[in-house]
Amino acid sequence: MNGPREEVVGDFVGFSDRPESPFYCATGITAVETWSRSVDSMATLLLELSAVVHEPGFQITTELLCHWHGRIFGDLFPEEAGRLRWRKADDWEHVYFGGHVGTVRSRRTKEYRGIHPKKLRKRVEEICEEFNEARIELIDAEPGSASLDDATYAVARLYAKLLRAHPWVDGNLRVAFVALHAALLSLDLPRVMFPDLERHDDLIGVAFRNDNLPYLQLANYLADYIRGLAD
Repeated sequence: MNGPREEVVGDFVGFSDRPESPFYCATGITAVETWSRSVDSMATLLLELSAVVHEPGFQITTELLCHWHGRIFGDLFPEEAGRLRWRKADDWEHVYFGGHVGTVRSRRTKEYRGIHPKKLRKRVEEICEEFNEARIELIDAEPGSASLDDATYAVARLYAKLLRAHPWVDGNLRVAFVALHAALLSLDLPRVMFPDLERHDDLIGVAFRNDNLPYLQLANYLADYIRGLAD
Protein backbone atom coordinates (compact mmCIF):
# COMPACT_ATOMS: atom_id res chain seq x y z
CA MET A 1 0.00 0.00 0.00
CA ASN A 2 1.25 3.50 -0.79
CA GLY A 3 2.58 5.63 2.03
CA PRO A 4 1.45 9.18 2.70
CA ARG A 5 4.04 10.77 0.41
CA GLU A 6 3.03 8.56 -2.51
CA GLU A 7 -0.63 9.46 -1.96
CA VAL A 8 -0.05 13.14 -2.67
CA VAL A 9 3.25 13.52 -4.48
CA GLY A 10 1.42 13.52 -7.81
CA ASP A 11 -0.81 16.33 -6.58
CA PHE A 12 2.17 18.49 -5.64
CA VAL A 13 4.52 17.77 -8.55
CA GLY A 14 6.83 20.63 -9.42
CA PHE A 15 5.90 22.81 -6.45
CA SER A 16 9.36 22.82 -4.90
CA ASP A 17 10.78 25.92 -3.22
CA ARG A 18 13.20 28.20 -4.99
CA PRO A 19 16.82 28.42 -3.72
CA GLU A 20 16.33 31.93 -2.31
CA SER A 21 13.79 30.66 0.22
CA PRO A 22 14.95 31.12 3.84
CA PHE A 23 13.45 27.71 4.57
CA TYR A 24 15.25 26.10 1.68
CA CYS A 25 17.63 24.10 3.86
CA ALA A 26 17.15 23.08 7.47
CA THR A 27 20.13 22.82 9.81
CA GLY A 28 22.18 19.70 9.23
CA ILE A 29 20.34 18.37 6.17
CA THR A 30 20.27 19.10 2.45
CA ALA A 31 17.78 21.25 0.61
CA VAL A 32 16.34 18.16 -1.07
CA GLU A 33 15.80 16.43 2.26
CA THR A 34 14.26 19.60 3.73
CA TRP A 35 11.74 19.72 0.90
CA SER A 36 11.08 15.97 1.08
CA ARG A 37 10.44 15.98 4.82
CA SER A 38 8.10 18.96 4.64
CA VAL A 39 6.07 17.31 1.87
CA ASP A 40 5.93 14.07 3.88
CA SER A 41 4.45 16.02 6.79
CA MET A 42 2.03 17.80 4.47
CA ALA A 43 1.01 14.44 3.00
CA THR A 44 0.21 13.09 6.44
CA LEU A 45 -2.03 16.11 7.09
CA LEU A 46 -3.83 15.60 3.78
CA LEU A 47 -4.60 12.01 4.66
CA GLU A 48 -6.08 13.10 8.02
CA LEU A 49 -8.37 15.75 6.54
CA SER A 50 -11.37 13.56 5.78
CA ALA A 51 -11.87 12.92 9.47
CA VAL A 52 -10.99 16.47 10.56
CA VAL A 53 -13.37 18.33 8.26
CA HIS A 54 -16.38 16.23 9.27
CA GLU A 55 -16.01 16.89 12.98
CA PRO A 56 -18.96 18.85 14.42
CA GLY A 57 -18.46 22.60 14.13
CA PHE A 58 -15.50 22.36 11.76
CA GLN A 59 -14.25 25.71 10.51
CA ILE A 60 -11.09 26.91 8.84
CA THR A 61 -9.52 29.40 11.24
CA THR A 62 -6.26 31.29 11.63
CA GLU A 63 -5.35 29.00 14.51
CA LEU A 64 -5.98 25.88 12.43
CA LEU A 65 -3.89 27.20 9.56
CA CYS A 66 -1.03 27.99 11.94
CA HIS A 67 -1.41 24.53 13.48
CA TRP A 68 -0.99 23.00 10.03
CA HIS A 69 2.08 25.17 9.41
CA GLY A 70 3.52 23.96 12.70
CA ARG A 71 2.83 20.34 11.81
CA ILE A 72 4.60 20.70 8.46
CA PHE A 73 7.66 22.65 9.65
CA GLY A 74 7.95 22.02 13.38
CA ASP A 75 10.77 19.48 13.12
CA LEU A 76 12.61 21.50 10.50
CA PHE A 77 12.30 25.09 11.73
CA PRO A 78 10.96 24.98 15.31
CA GLU A 79 11.41 28.72 15.91
CA GLU A 80 9.41 29.71 12.83
CA ALA A 81 6.82 26.96 12.55
CA GLY A 82 3.22 27.80 13.33
CA ARG A 83 3.53 31.57 13.69
CA LEU A 84 2.33 34.37 11.45
CA ARG A 85 4.83 36.90 10.16
CA TRP A 86 5.48 39.71 12.63
CA ARG A 87 8.69 41.44 13.70
CA LYS A 88 12.12 39.88 13.98
CA ALA A 89 15.29 41.70 15.05
CA ASP A 90 13.19 44.91 15.12
CA ASP A 91 12.26 44.59 11.43
CA TRP A 92 8.87 43.77 9.96
CA GLU A 93 8.89 40.37 8.31
CA HIS A 94 7.87 41.34 4.80
CA VAL A 95 7.78 38.67 2.10
CA TYR A 96 7.97 39.06 -1.65
CA PHE A 97 6.86 36.54 -4.24
CA GLY A 98 6.23 36.30 -7.95
CA GLY A 99 2.95 35.97 -9.81
CA HIS A 100 2.26 35.32 -13.48
CA VAL A 101 0.98 38.26 -15.53
CA GLY A 102 -0.23 38.23 -19.13
CA THR A 103 -1.18 35.42 -21.48
CA VAL A 104 0.80 32.24 -22.07
CA ARG A 105 2.58 33.96 -24.98
CA SER A 106 3.27 37.19 -23.10
CA ARG A 107 3.76 35.63 -19.66
CA ARG A 108 5.99 37.55 -17.28
CA THR A 109 6.49 37.59 -13.53
CA LYS A 110 5.26 40.42 -11.35
CA GLU A 111 6.59 40.88 -7.82
CA TYR A 112 4.02 41.04 -5.04
CA ARG A 113 4.45 41.82 -1.37
CA GLY A 114 2.46 39.91 1.22
CA ILE A 115 0.01 41.71 3.49
CA HIS A 116 1.79 43.91 6.04
CA PRO A 117 2.40 41.94 9.25
CA LYS A 118 0.43 44.49 11.29
CA LYS A 119 -2.68 43.79 9.20
CA LEU A 120 -2.05 40.10 8.66
CA ARG A 121 -4.00 38.40 11.43
CA LYS A 122 -7.12 40.45 10.73
CA ARG A 123 -6.83 39.73 7.00
CA VAL A 124 -6.43 35.98 7.50
CA GLU A 125 -9.40 35.97 9.87
CA GLU A 126 -11.47 37.77 7.21
CA ILE A 127 -10.46 35.22 4.57
CA CYS A 128 -11.38 32.31 6.83
CA GLU A 129 -14.68 33.87 7.90
CA GLU A 130 -15.64 34.53 4.28
CA PHE A 131 -15.12 30.87 3.39
CA ASN A 132 -16.83 29.54 6.50
CA GLU A 133 -19.91 31.65 5.82
CA ALA A 134 -20.00 30.58 2.17
CA ARG A 135 -19.60 26.94 3.19
CA ILE A 136 -22.53 27.08 5.61
CA GLU A 137 -24.69 28.71 2.95
CA LEU A 138 -23.81 25.96 0.50
CA ILE A 139 -24.50 23.20 3.02
CA ASP A 140 -27.81 24.75 4.13
CA ALA A 141 -29.02 25.57 0.62
CA GLU A 142 -32.17 23.95 -0.75
CA PRO A 143 -31.35 20.75 -2.66
CA GLY A 144 -30.42 21.59 -6.22
CA SER A 145 -30.02 25.33 -5.60
CA ALA A 146 -26.24 25.30 -5.03
CA SER A 147 -24.07 24.14 -7.92
CA LEU A 148 -20.60 22.64 -8.14
CA ASP A 149 -19.47 25.95 -9.62
CA ASP A 150 -20.73 27.79 -6.52
CA ALA A 151 -18.72 25.45 -4.30
CA THR A 152 -15.50 25.63 -6.30
CA TYR A 153 -15.73 29.42 -6.45
CA ALA A 154 -15.75 29.60 -2.64
CA VAL A 155 -12.80 27.19 -2.48
CA ALA A 156 -10.84 29.01 -5.18
CA ARG A 157 -11.35 32.32 -3.40
CA LEU A 158 -10.03 30.90 -0.12
CA TYR A 159 -6.97 29.36 -1.78
CA ALA A 160 -6.01 32.40 -3.85
CA LYS A 161 -6.57 34.89 -1.03
CA LEU A 162 -4.38 32.89 1.36
CA LEU A 163 -1.60 32.80 -1.21
CA ARG A 164 -1.95 36.53 -1.85
CA ALA A 165 -1.79 37.34 1.88
CA HIS A 166 1.29 35.09 2.35
CA PRO A 167 0.77 34.73 6.12
CA TRP A 168 4.05 32.93 6.90
CA VAL A 169 7.70 33.67 6.27
CA ASP A 170 7.72 30.55 4.11
CA GLY A 171 5.66 27.45 3.41
CA ASN A 172 2.62 29.40 2.25
CA LEU A 173 1.87 27.18 -0.74
CA ARG A 174 2.08 24.01 1.31
CA VAL A 175 -0.34 25.29 3.97
CA ALA A 176 -2.68 26.81 1.37
CA PHE A 177 -2.63 23.48 -0.48
CA VAL A 178 -3.79 21.73 2.69
CA ALA A 179 -6.47 24.40 3.18
CA LEU A 180 -7.62 23.96 -0.42
CA HIS A 181 -8.23 20.27 0.11
CA ALA A 182 -9.77 20.76 3.54
CA ALA A 183 -12.23 23.17 1.92
CA LEU A 184 -13.02 20.71 -0.89
CA LEU A 185 -13.48 17.76 1.46
CA SER A 186 -15.62 19.82 3.84
CA LEU A 187 -18.04 20.27 0.93
CA ASP A 188 -17.89 16.54 0.09
CA LEU A 189 -15.80 17.22 -3.01
CA PRO A 190 -12.72 15.19 -4.01
CA ARG A 191 -9.10 16.28 -4.04
CA VAL A 192 -7.90 18.13 -7.12
CA MET A 193 -4.51 17.79 -8.79
CA PHE A 194 -2.37 20.40 -10.54
CA PRO A 195 -0.07 18.33 -12.77
CA ASP A 196 0.91 21.47 -14.73
CA LEU A 197 2.64 24.00 -12.47
CA GLU A 198 2.61 26.71 -15.15
CA ARG A 199 -1.16 26.34 -15.54
CA HIS A 200 -1.58 26.55 -11.77
CA ASP A 201 0.53 29.71 -11.59
CA ASP A 202 -1.35 31.30 -14.49
CA LEU A 203 -4.66 30.74 -12.68
CA ILE A 204 -3.28 32.18 -9.45
CA GLY A 205 -1.85 35.13 -11.38
CA VAL A 206 -5.30 35.94 -12.74
CA ALA A 207 -6.73 35.72 -9.22
CA PHE A 208 -4.08 38.12 -7.90
CA ARG A 209 -5.10 40.81 -10.41
CA ASN A 210 -8.38 41.21 -8.51
CA ASP A 211 -10.54 42.36 -11.42
CA ASN A 212 -13.22 40.91 -13.70
CA LEU A 213 -14.23 37.93 -11.52
CA PRO A 214 -10.60 37.10 -10.68
CA TYR A 215 -11.29 33.72 -9.04
CA LEU A 216 -13.54 32.42 -11.81
CA GLN A 217 -10.86 30.78 -13.96
CA LEU A 218 -9.41 28.90 -10.99
CA ALA A 219 -12.91 27.91 -9.86
CA ASN A 220 -13.70 26.65 -13.37
CA TYR A 221 -10.51 24.59 -13.37
CA LEU A 222 -11.49 22.95 -10.08
CA ALA A 223 -15.04 22.27 -11.27
CA ASP A 224 -13.88 20.86 -14.62
CA TYR A 225 -11.37 18.61 -12.88
CA ILE A 226 -14.04 17.26 -10.53
CA ARG A 227 -16.47 16.70 -13.40
CA GLY A 228 -13.73 14.84 -15.24
CA LEU A 229 -13.38 12.40 -12.35
CA ALA A 230 -17.00 11.34 -12.89
CA ASP A 231 -16.56 10.70 -16.62
